[in-house]
Amino acid sequence: MKQLSEYKSWLKNIIDNNQEDEYLEFVWEIMESPFVEYHYELMKDPEMDDDFRRNLRFRFNEHGEEGAAFLLSKLEKNEDPEFHAAILFILGKTKGKQKEKTMEYARKFVKSQDPLLRENAFIVLGWIGQMKDLIILKKGLFEDEQPKCRAWSASSYMQMWFRNENSHLRVKAFEAYKTALPNEKDYIVLSVILSSIRVMGKTKLGISQTALDAMDREKIDTVIPKALKFLEKALNNN
Repeated sequence: MKQLSEYKSWLKNIIDNNQEDEYLEFVWEIMESPFVEYHYELMKDPEMDDDFRRNLRFRFNEHGEEGAAFLLSKLEKNEDPEFHAAILFILGKTKGKQKEKTMEYARKFVKSQDPLLRENAFIVLGWIGQMKDLIILKKGLFEDEQPKCRAWSASSYMQMWFRNENSHLRVKAFEAYKTALPNEKDYIVLSVILSSIRVMGKTKLGISQTALDAMDREKIDTVIPKALKFLEKALNNN
C-alpha cells in the first residue's frame, strides 16, 4: 500500500506532466486507501481539474463507515459550509449505520437558504427518506421558490416508490401532483411531474419520455389535462 507521501508525489507528477489519463487510476487507488482526509481535501480543492474532483466526489462513499463518519463530523462542526451540499449528497449514497443521522441533516437542510443544499436535501430524502418525509416533499413541491428544488421534490416521490412500491405512497404522490400540476408554470417541474406519473402510474399519458426530456412545451401543455384526468381516476379507485 502506498504511503501518503507517495500519493502526493504521484499527483504532483500527474499535474506537472499533464498525464490526464492517470487521474482515474489515482481515484481508484485513493478511494481504497485509508487517507480519507486527503481524499476529502482534494475533492474540494478548486485548483484541481473539474473532472478529477467530480470523480473523487463520486467515489468518496467507497470509504464506507469511516468516510461517512468523517463527513458527518464536518456537518456537526459546521466546517466547510460551502461544501455541505456535496457532503450531504455523498452521505446519501453511503450505506451503513450513519443513515439516520444523514436523514436528520437532510430534513434540516430543506430549510436552508442555499438552493443547492436544498436540492440535495430533497434528493437524499428520495433515496433514504421515510413515509413521514412525504410532507416535506409536498411542501417543497408546493412552496419552494426554486424550480429545481420543486422538481427534485416531485422526483423524490418516485425515488421513494422505487424502493418500496407502496400504494399509500403512490396515493400521496398523486394527490400532490394533482394539486401542483394546474399551478406549476416551470416546464422543468412539469416535465418531472409528468415523468413520475408515467412511471408510477404505469401509463404513457400520450407523451413520450423524449418529449418530456426535451421539455416540449406544446406537447406538455396538451397532455396536462389528460394527466389530471388520469390522476383523478387513479385516486378515485383507491
